[in-house]
Amino acid sequence: MPDKKAARRESILDTALELILENGYSNTRIIDIADRAGIGKGTVYEYFESKQKLLLDLINTRVRQDYTSVCEAMEKAPTCRQKLTDYFRLEIEATAKYKSNMADFGNEFMNDKTEISMEIVQAVHSIMEMQFEYLQNVIRCGIQTGEFNDVEPRAAAACLMGSISFFLHMAAIGTPCSEDSFLDCIFNGLLAGTRRL
Repeated sequence: MPDKKAARRESILDTALELILENGYSNTRIIDIADRAGIGKGTVYEYFESKQKLLLDLINTRVRQDYTSVCEAMEKAPTCRQKLTDYFRLEIEATAKYKSNMADFGNEFMNDKTEISMEIVQAVHSIMEMQFEYLQNVIRCGIQTGEFNDVEPRAAAACLMGSISFFLHMAAIGTPCSEDSFLDCIFNGLLAGTRRL
């Protein structure tokens, strides 16, 4: 019986994520999730006491796992430059999937008129911190191998996250620059032997 219960819980999470991505968090109701999953509203509440608890679970499982698994896969890249390029592509894919990057994903429901729990805010920040730590480590590695200039990894990671976020914002509003141009600007500032301002 536990397997059936676990499968039902996973089905509710999958359905909720699908609807939230389609309609946004504030426009997705528990009854909508129940109807799409082919179950009663009360059944959803047997697994999740509120819509916020359901969202928290989605962030801590589905969203976190997406970022974790791709970061782990990027570790196989042969160079630090390739790791950062792969990270950039991950953000583009995540933006396509979640219809926003991680920062905007958080802002999308945190700016909602509904009060959002501190647990949800912390869960989103935790994923962003994981990304930030990953970038710092790649930059540190690139400095140690001589691939990148000797920059402050924390500052470089912050610049990179902000730049990627704005790149994705530009693409979302229909005024994108090319991915190659963006990466060229990033790496001309990081690669060892380039002129530093």
